[in-house]
Amino acid sequence: MQTVPKRLAVKLNLARAPQLQPADIMPIFQRWIQQRTVPGMLIDVIDYKHVAEGPGIVLIADEADYAWDLGAGQAGLRYIRKRALPDSLAAALRLCFERAVLAARQLEEEAPGAVVFDFAAAEISFLDRLAYPNEAGVASSTQSALSELLPGLLGTDVTLSRLHDDARYLLAFRCEAGRSLADLMPVSALAG
Repeated sequence: MQTVPKRLAVKLNLARAPQLQPADIMPIFQRWIQQRTVPGMLIDVIDYKHVAEGPGIVLIADEADYAWDLGAGQAGLRYIRKRALPDSLAAALRLCFERAVLAARQLEEEAPGAVVFDFAAAEISFLDRLAYPNEAGVASSTQSALSELLPGLLGTDVTLSRLHDDARYLLAFRCEAGRSLADLMPVSALAG
């Protein structure tokens, strides 16, 4: 059994360059707070767009953050679960995937055509360097665990690749799905 990390993130990248600038995302996230658009106790919106290839615009919530992430030069939506993770890695992954897909769908609705996500792939980051250091042995066992868990969770075959083999980076994987994650996760399952 794999240990549940202290923090876990799933990022959905855009399928093409956005027509919106990071500053355009700020009022959308502020509206999400007012209208309680996504799950969680939403608190504030922080502007980090001054950080090159950084977190961009972050919607801070009690148990998770939603970020218009500009990491690695690729814009996308990152859901970062920072507390109250489920007791199993499978349940934690499902929660993060569901919330990331829900928020990405919502962004597409808010900006039709200006934001289009690539729902056939995602990045999974283990933000817990103590339990999940980016070392060959840990990466190998984690990739094996993900290879076993994800097809059942997502309902499709997946291909996994490690993003970085440099210990200075977080342990992270690119997950390419055989089908669109947006189609695999019905809206009704995401709303709660």
